[in-house]
Amino acid sequence: MRTSLTSIRRTACGLFLAAATVAFSGCGGRHNLEDEPEADPQAPTPLTVNNNNWLDVVVWVLHDGELTRVGTVTAASSSEFVLAPWMIGPTRSIRLTAHPIGGTGAVGTDLIHVQPGQFIEWRLESELARSTVAVY
Repeated sequence: MRTSLTSIRRTACGLFLAAATVAFSGCGGRHNLEDEPEADPQAPTPLTVNNNNWLDVVVWVLHDGELTRVGTVTAASSSEFVLAPWMIGPTRSIRLTAHPIGGTGAVGTDLIHVQPGQFIEWRLESELARSTVAVY
């Protein structure tokens, strides 16, 4: 009879621990968005360009109907740039363009909307048409 009493105690103890785990798992603190600091809308926006193309490229940003040169990225390398707040503009919508040096054609992104505190990563592929952009 001791064996069955011991197994009942073990089962009851296991059930109690499982119930306690479920009951207390929802007792964590609440996450309040008001507690988070707001990102500064006047802060610069980081831009990383990973150039997997065989040619060097010149990167441009189209903002508010104006085209501004950002910099050059060497072939098969990556570069980091900082877009000044005036480049992002009041609408916070831009397009990126890359022109290969010594090559034909160019590649551009769709309209990118950048919120304060976000950063942009643009991956240029060997075939420029397959390039991708992400905003984090």
